[in-house]
Amino acid sequence: MISETMKFKIHCIEEYRKIHHLSAPETMELFTKYGVLDFLDEPALRWQSLDNTVLDIDEYLAART
Repeated sequence: MISETMKFKIHCIEEYRKIHHLSAPETMELFTKYGVLDFLDEPALRWQSLDNTVLDIDEYLAART
C-alpha cells in the first residue's frame, strides 16, 4: 500500500512535470539533485493548492540553483 505522503509526492512530481514540460526522468533527476523530495515532506505543503505547491517548488529550486 502506498502511504499518503508518497501519493502526495507522486502527485507533485506529475504536476510539476506537466507544467514545466519535462519527462518523468528529467523531473526525478532535478528533484533528487536538489532535495525536493525531502522538501515535500513539509506538512504545510499538503494544506495548500497544488498550484501553490508547484510555485513553492520553483522558489525552492531557484534558491538552490
